[in-house]
Amino acid sequence: MKWLMNVDHVTYVVTPQTIKKWAWWYLQVLGGQLILRVDDTNPNDASSMMLWCIDYGDFGVALVAGIDRTEKSHVTAFAELHGDHCVQHIAYRVPSLLEFKQEMQTEAKLEFQGPILQRHDAYGWVRQVFAKVHHGGANPAVVPFTEFVERPEIKGETFPEISFSADAGTNLYQQAQRAMKVDDRAVMIDFGQMPSCWELPPITAR
Repeated sequence: MKWLMNVDHVTYVVTPQTIKKWAWWYLQVLGGQLILRVDDTNPNDASSMMLWCIDYGDFGVALVAGIDRTEKSHVTAFAELHGDHCVQHIAYRVPSLLEFKQEMQTEAKLEFQGPILQRHDAYGWVRQVFAKVHHGGANPAVVPFTEFVERPEIKGETFPEISFSADAGTNLYQQAQRAMKVDDRAVMIDFGQMPSCWELPPITAR
């Protein structure tokens, strides 16, 4: 089955000092629409992040910036290593997140950060889940990862809007923050499963 449908959104790590500049770039210069602005996703926690989301119709851009209080945010740690405006993760849209997760865990042994999160935002229901990091060579706070997203169908129609959610942003943040604290270096996929005889298939016309 062709699981990946399209890119739902790309998340860039920026800093609190530069997030407004990058918002200007994506909104004023590149013509996006601001659809979500959360200046503190975890106001009562030891660390947090800013989350600003910009819609382009077929995909979105999320800007995240770390907020450090009594502990360092994993978003800050990512920016310190990779610099301002670096891709932290890409979210791919799948037709059914539950079926996708079940098959990936069973067949590909794909590792996820936590359960599927389902929240309601301005557009309706959204479902999101993080995979574990791409490699285990460093603390997960500074390693890119992949997100998978479903936009559930309601009344036979799929929401056309990009599926950003303030609540999901909070919960996904907490999952990633925990992974940093415990230094969870488990990776999303064991490539030892890949057959040694596997080769690229022939090119096919689109």
